[in-house]
Amino acid sequence: MKRLRNLHPAWIAAAIAAAVALWMASGQVGQEPPSEAETSQSAPEPGRVSVQVRQSEAEPVMREARLSGRTAPVRAVTVRARTQGRVAEIAAERGARVSEGEVIARLDPDDRRSQLAEARATLEQRRLQFQAAESMQAKGYQTEVDLAQARANLDAARAAVERIRTDIDHTIIRAPFDGVLDTRPVEVGDVLAVGDTAGRVIQQDPFTVYGNAPEDVVPYLEEGQPGSAELISGKTREGQVRYIASEADEATRTFRVELKVDNPDGRLIAGASAELRLPLEEVRAHAVEPAILTLNEDGVFGVKSVTDDGTVRFHAADIVRNRDGRVWLSGLPERLRLITVGQGFVRAGDAVDTGTEDDDDPPATAAAGEAESPAP
Repeated sequence: MKRLRNLHPAWIAAAIAAAVALWMASGQVGQEPPSEAETSQSAPEPGRVSVQVRQSEAEPVMREARLSGRTAPVRAVTVRARTQGRVAEIAAERGARVSEGEVIARLDPDDRRSQLAEARATLEQRRLQFQAAESMQAKGYQTEVDLAQARANLDAARAAVERIRTDIDHTIIRAPFDGVLDTRPVEVGDVLAVGDTAGRVIQQDPFTVYGNAPEDVVPYLEEGQPGSAELISGKTREGQVRYIASEADEATRTFRVELKVDNPDGRLIAGASAELRLPLEEVRAHAVEPAILTLNEDGVFGVKSVTDDGTVRFHAADIVRNRDGRVWLSGLPERLRLITVGQGFVRAGDAVDTGTEDDDDPPATAAAGEAESPAP
């Protein structure tokens, strides 16, 4: 112990380092040096990142426009009084289904029936006077002027009868078409003037879903083409385009488009949110998961792929369809090896190592610019 204390610290450190070196070398005794193949497999090329790829081929897909829209009836009419009078009877309740011509309300005819009887009597008198004038004119006792006056009196009496009869018919307020009596602001005893609102009837079948299409979509649309509308309930209704505006809205520079859909059960309501889906043209596109979409250094949207020589390429793309958790992209090559894992760690022009999604043990992804270290 006395001798150890007298040794210089540098000698002690050297002795410890030699002992550690001998111990590490002893682990290699009796082992064969690794072959070149094993060395190449265990240590990837410095600076290369490992990514997973999937072979993808384009398929025909219908490009479609998706427009925010709302539901609306094909026809909705405010029923107004066409003559004045007191409401004597309500024949249809608010919210009831009505058929064309069905009575909604009746007005008190007051003295219109007695006026009609008086007008009919006058008409009969004018008819007899005309017959007498016609007979006298044939015998030369009546001038042409007198005969023309008798004919005018007869026509006026006929018009008076027809006018009163029509006024009586207008005391019955009827539905203009099949639909639903959505509102009815009158009750028995209310007095209506000409033009006052008696109710509002909405046609329920068919219905429309309308939206505003941008100007680059309109050239692909035509009346009568098929389309669909996804309702806020998640249900989809098929239909046909019934109207395309010929003039853009001044504020939005968009064109109104209407889709006519069947509504036999009357479940659609006016003013509900919906999404219009209108097919435009068939294109070749790749189906991908949204997770593999990326942006390049310039902020351009697209995907990344790997060439046969292991080089990363960026491809700008356009979204053709987005449905059921998948995105269809156009503007890409017909075939390419898409990077599905690790696309965020590489840039266009980088050299990478690749593995496929089917590999049992896919290679781990290293951070950009870092090399994977071999296991000790």
